[in-house]
Amino acid sequence: MILSELAAVQNLRSRQASSLAASLNHLIDVDLLLGKILSNAREVLQAEAGTVYLVTGGKLKFQTSQNDYLERLIHSSEDLPFIGSNLDIDSSTLAGYVAQSKAILTVNNTENIDFDAPFQHLMAIDASTNYICKAIMSIPLLTGNGILLGVLQLINPMGRDGQVIGFTDHDVSILEYYAQSVSVALERAITLKQSIINSLKLVELHDQTETTAHVQRIALLTTAIYKNWAQKNRVPEEEKERILNILPLASMLHDVGKAWIPTHILNKPGRLNKQERVVMEDHVPLGAKLYLDVRTPMDQLVYDIICDHHERWDGLGYPGVKAPAGEPTVGPEQNSGQGQNPGRGQNPGRGQNSSYYQSHGLDQDPAPNPKGPQGGGDLGETRGKKGEEISIYGRILAVADVYDALSSRKAYKEPFDESLVIQIMTQESGRHFDPAVIDSFLAVRPILAKIRERHAESE
Repeated sequence: MILSELAAVQNLRSRQASSLAASLNHLIDVDLLLGKILSNAREVLQAEAGTVYLVTGGKLKFQTSQNDYLERLIHSSEDLPFIGSNLDIDSSTLAGYVAQSKAILTVNNTENIDFDAPFQHLMAIDASTNYICKAIMSIPLLTGNGILLGVLQLINPMGRDGQVIGFTDHDVSILEYYAQSVSVALERAITLKQSIINSLKLVELHDQTETTAHVQRIALLTTAIYKNWAQKNRVPEEEKERILNILPLASMLHDVGKAWIPTHILNKPGRLNKQERVVMEDHVPLGAKLYLDVRTPMDQLVYDIICDHHERWDGLGYPGVKAPAGEPTVGPEQNSGQGQNPGRGQNPGRGQNSSYYQSHGLDQDPAPNPKGPQGGGDLGETRGKKGEEISIYGRILAVADVYDALSSRKAYKEPFDESLVIQIMTQESGRHFDPAVIDSFLAVRPILAKIRERHAESE
């Protein structure tokens, strides 16, 4: 390539990096942002693969990884190995060394790293995937105050002939500028997510099962189900990205109203009595009340999720809506105890009514709450929302929340076996759950265990 062509390519890449970095400023979801940060950087420098690590608990955590070669083999980026694993911040790996030194590191041939070099390449990853990381550029992601957020790695830049080429000094300059720019958006997104998690710790103080790990699992489950549902329903890409930018954070706030529910009710090891169940149901209007003053699309989404995630496809959920004069309503006798998410139950197999939940020892909520989603005001006779009256986000959250409840240890139950959980979820399709959402839930089943492993409860 002659010098004039090289200069033109370098100028184009510089402008492209600047434009792509600016395009990320509106993103607030950390996982979505990291995926875009990595894919954009790879696009600019024609890298076949890459990884982003975030600092978590004093270690580097594999947060997102992309690899064109491996994705062609396994047909999915969800199954790439090592996501969620940790690296020490030390010289035992390239990423650890960069995190420790906060300096850019470029290695154009990992096979030539000396044994006495202050860093080493983690060959175990290459061996486990049968993919050779030959050329690697690692760069720290730093706040304006120099605090380490994570490390961005690009792997194997490809030439026009499809062969791996080395990173150039100009490539380093481009990525350095790009990393500085995107770190501003990343710091903002991390800060917002952490502020939500911190606010939810008030709920965790009351409800021992409403943990940070639980809400992070709910965020990932909800996102995975929505992605599949959106693809099947041909949701436009722009709309899908708009929702994915706010859905994970919004879903974490689904039970924020539990902060106002007495601790002895939230953590009761046995069944709730009728009066206790009415108090428990109040967490919906109490939580929704926080978001009555809708100012942003995320406010509206949080409000819809809070109000709708205990509604049921068959109309037997709560809190319901005010029933027009003359319209039948569902009372305790008609409901027969089928309106609740899995809750305080008998031992498995002792249930007596027709509910599939009850046959597995899971008691159900009483009739819809006579208080509507505004909270605190008597709206008169109500009926549960039914079918598509329930927002799609509430319908998705209901599936994610029940799955996680069944799979987790609670004050009143031990975790259910995965096969039984799937059986219950499938049986409740068309009753508790939207059948289309259950189809999407089953479609993402291969990643459910990975989500639970990534955000396991601490003992």
